[in-house]
Amino acid sequence: MDKKYTLEFHHIGKPIIQMNAGERFSPLFGMYTVDGENRDIHIQHHRFEPNSPLNENIRNQIHIAFKTNNIKEALKDKEIIMPLYEPFDGYKCAMVLLDGVPIEIIETTLSEEQLWDKGNYKGGKLYPDEK
Repeated sequence: MDKKYTLEFHHIGKPIIQMNAGERFSPLFGMYTVDGENRDIHIQHHRFEPNSPLNENIRNQIHIAFKTNNIKEALKDKEIIMPLYEPFDGYKCAMVLLDGVPIEIIETTLSEEQLWDKGNYKGGKLYPDEK
């Protein structure tokens, strides 16, 4: 059977407990995020408030994120643990659980440079206070 979508590695998300300088806050998810000091393989560190509405697998396990060219097909028949949404213009994502592992699926029209430019978060749902 031919797949109707592609998957390409994008980043790793790692839950952390300690506060870090430069964290940005997402009131939507009760989550603080800081990007790791890396260049080739992006790692984001996420710290969660006790009342975060995110699925416990997202809050407690490392997740792997992949870009796709067809997010609706990539999510088909999967166990969704974070519903599809658009946190900022040009970027849609959702999370699924595959064999007990949280996987983020991303569809975007943005370049890698644009994706890692925090200025793109301005006015978005995820980090509304981003300057």
